[in-house]
Amino acid sequence: MSNAEKKAQLKAKFKTMDKNGDGMLDFTEFLSLMNKLDVETAKNLFKKVDTTGDGTIEFDEFVDYIYSTDHSGTRTTEGRHARLTFLGAVGSADEEDDGLWEKCRVVFQTYMGGDGKFEARDLKKVCQDCCLFDRKFKQNDLDVIFSAAKQRGKNTINFDAFKDCVRGVAKKKNVPVKSVQAAVAEREALGMQMDATQADAVRFHDDKSLYTGMHARGGQHGNDVSGATSRSERLRASGRLDHSEQEELPWGPTQEAFLVFCKGDEYLDSREFTQMCDDCGLYNRKFTRADADVTFNKVKNKGERKIDFEQFKDACIAVAGKRGSSVADVQKKVHEGQPTKRGVTEADYVRFHDDKTTYTGMHVEVHNELTPR
Repeated sequence: MSNAEKKAQLKAKFKTMDKNGDGMLDFTEFLSLMNKLDVETAKNLFKKVDTTGDGTIEFDEFVDYIYSTDHSGTRTTEGRHARLTFLGAVGSADEEDDGLWEKCRVVFQTYMGGDGKFEARDLKKVCQDCCLFDRKFKQNDLDVIFSAAKQRGKNTINFDAFKDCVRGVAKKKNVPVKSVQAAVAEREALGMQMDATQADAVRFHDDKSLYTGMHARGGQHGNDVSGATSRSERLRASGRLDHSEQEELPWGPTQEAFLVFCKGDEYLDSREFTQMCDDCGLYNRKFTRADADVTFNKVKNKGERKIDFEQFKDACIAVAGKRGSSVADVQKKVHEGQPTKRGVTEADYVRFHDDKTTYTGMHVEVHNELTPR
């Protein structure tokens, strides 16, 4: 059929839609044609066809929209379904567009993937990306169409069979084949839509400042080549724990308090550190127990459970920054909060234990030997 014959058939269709015979379609005439669409969707579609914006659709605008290859305004599911409904209602004489098959071939090869096979799942993916599924055309219908197009005993189809699937989809949706062709051909420029689930944030993976070992030195992440081997040294080298810029008191009294909190050794574990923060009144709205745990893990070495005094100094600076106070204020609270008898309950007086004059037998002999004369 020549272009003149196609245009003549479209003009005849246009005249049947033009109820008042003025050579233009107003919105009322357009809405009677689009009775399967809600008013708001029909109004949006009317505006797309009415390129001049004068509130009526002339025959040239009518033809231009039918043969348009620019579907930028119908890339949503709602927009594409509206266009398909319009083309189905018009009943375009140009059922297939031979020029679109080549673009469909490119899409067919793209969705075929690296295995060189086009299976039912690939056809399903094409229909999903092209927003072809609706109330008339469901996945069960696609399975029937694919089974009818493939050869018996095979689970794959070639491009000729794919063309039959496109025709089957158009028939099921009751729209011209060209409209389904156009929806498929559009993926040539857009490519395959990749669906992925975004991973949840994982602090110890996403926060590069927490990396240790070769990762901290740039082995696999970042460009940190400072040579710092521990988290405390690396944080200090990066300037985050720079003592020179802080308002500090002499660290001698703070070290004495630190040793008291250590309870017998020269190291502080996580439980002792959080308890120290509580005893010294360091917690506030900005610095909580959870922040204390995070601070402890930042300054300790990987694989170790305790910190020494140098790392404790780094922790004091981090705590001050988190609390919004000076380091000197943290030092003062640590010094004033050191315990004398921390975690010890004084026993009640027991005469036969505490009064040595009541001892008898071997206890008297041992007591006399230990008592200086």
